[in-house]
Amino acid sequence: MSLTLIAIIRAKPGHADSLQERLHGMLAPSRAEAGCLQYDLHRDIKDAELIYMIEQWQSEEALAEHEASPHFQAFVKAAEADLAELDIRLMNRID
Repeated sequence: MSLTLIAIIRAKPGHADSLQERLHGMLAPSRAEAGCLQYDLHRDIKDAELIYMIEQWQSEEALAEHEASPHFQAFVKAAEADLAELDIRLMNRID
Protein backbone atom coordinates (compact mmCIF):
# COMPACT_ATOMS: atom_id res chain seq x y z
CA MET A 1 0.00 0.00 0.00
CA SER A 2 1.39 3.41 -0.89
CA LEU A 3 2.11 5.97 1.79
CA THR A 4 1.27 9.68 1.53
CA LEU A 5 3.19 12.30 3.46
CA ILE A 6 2.35 15.96 3.84
CA ALA A 7 5.05 18.09 5.42
CA ILE A 8 3.83 21.42 6.76
CA ILE A 9 6.94 23.57 6.94
CA ARG A 10 7.22 27.04 8.47
CA ALA A 11 10.27 29.13 7.67
CA LYS A 12 11.83 31.49 10.15
CA PRO A 13 10.83 35.11 9.45
CA GLY A 14 12.72 36.33 6.40
CA HIS A 15 14.00 32.83 5.50
CA ALA A 16 11.18 31.50 3.30
CA ASP A 17 12.94 32.11 -0.01
CA SER A 18 16.10 30.40 1.21
CA LEU A 19 14.14 27.45 2.55
CA GLN A 20 12.15 27.19 -0.68
CA GLU A 21 15.40 27.10 -2.65
CA ARG A 22 16.76 24.31 -0.43
CA LEU A 23 13.52 22.34 -0.79
CA HIS A 24 13.46 22.89 -4.54
CA GLY A 25 16.91 21.30 -4.68
CA MET A 26 15.37 18.14 -3.22
CA LEU A 27 12.87 17.67 -6.06
CA ALA A 28 15.00 16.05 -8.78
CA PRO A 29 16.99 13.62 -6.61
CA SER A 30 13.91 12.62 -4.60
CA ARG A 31 11.76 12.09 -7.69
CA ALA A 32 14.53 9.89 -9.12
CA GLU A 33 14.32 7.47 -6.18
CA ALA A 34 12.84 4.09 -7.10
CA GLY A 35 10.08 4.24 -4.46
CA CYS A 36 8.95 7.83 -5.13
CA LEU A 37 5.51 8.22 -6.71
CA GLN A 38 5.05 11.96 -6.05
CA TYR A 39 7.26 14.69 -4.61
CA ASP A 40 5.77 18.18 -4.98
CA LEU A 41 6.55 21.52 -3.40
CA HIS A 42 3.87 24.17 -2.69
CA ARG A 43 3.94 27.62 -1.09
CA ASP A 44 0.95 29.03 0.74
CA ILE A 45 -0.73 31.95 -1.04
CA LYS A 46 -1.77 33.80 2.12
CA ASP A 47 1.25 33.01 4.31
CA ALA A 48 4.54 33.15 2.38
CA GLU A 49 6.48 31.56 5.25
CA LEU A 50 4.39 28.38 5.00
CA ILE A 51 5.53 25.67 2.58
CA TYR A 52 4.06 22.24 1.92
CA MET A 53 5.69 19.10 0.58
CA ILE A 54 3.23 16.54 -0.73
CA GLU A 55 4.86 13.18 -1.18
CA GLN A 56 3.72 9.72 -2.10
CA TRP A 57 5.92 6.65 -1.62
CA GLN A 58 5.44 3.03 -2.64
CA SER A 59 5.90 1.87 0.96
CA GLU A 60 7.16 2.79 4.41
CA GLU A 61 10.46 1.18 3.40
CA ALA A 62 10.76 3.51 0.38
CA LEU A 63 10.20 6.52 2.65
CA ALA A 64 12.81 5.22 5.09
CA GLU A 65 15.30 4.85 2.24
CA HIS A 66 14.55 8.43 1.17
CA GLU A 67 15.13 9.72 4.71
CA ALA A 68 18.46 7.87 4.82
CA SER A 69 19.61 9.20 1.43
CA PRO A 70 22.62 11.54 1.26
CA HIS A 71 20.60 14.35 -0.35
CA PHE A 72 17.94 14.21 2.37
CA GLN A 73 20.52 14.10 5.18
CA ALA A 74 22.38 17.07 3.68
CA PHE A 75 19.10 18.99 3.41
CA VAL A 76 18.22 18.33 7.06
CA LYS A 77 21.53 19.80 8.23
CA ALA A 78 21.41 22.79 5.88
CA ALA A 79 17.76 23.64 6.56
CA GLU A 80 18.24 24.17 10.30
CA ALA A 81 19.17 27.81 9.65
CA ASP A 82 15.87 28.48 7.86
CA LEU A 83 13.37 26.18 9.55
CA ALA A 84 11.05 27.38 12.33
CA GLU A 85 8.54 24.49 12.49
CA LEU A 86 7.94 21.14 10.84
CA ASP A 87 4.78 19.05 11.08
CA ILE A 88 4.81 15.69 9.26
CA ARG A 89 1.49 13.98 8.51
CA LEU A 90 1.57 10.36 7.31
CA MET A 91 -1.53 8.81 5.81
CA ASN A 92 -2.91 6.10 3.60
CA ARG A 93 -5.35 6.94 0.83
CA ILE A 94 -8.85 5.60 1.25
CA ASP A 95 -10.22 4.17 -1.99
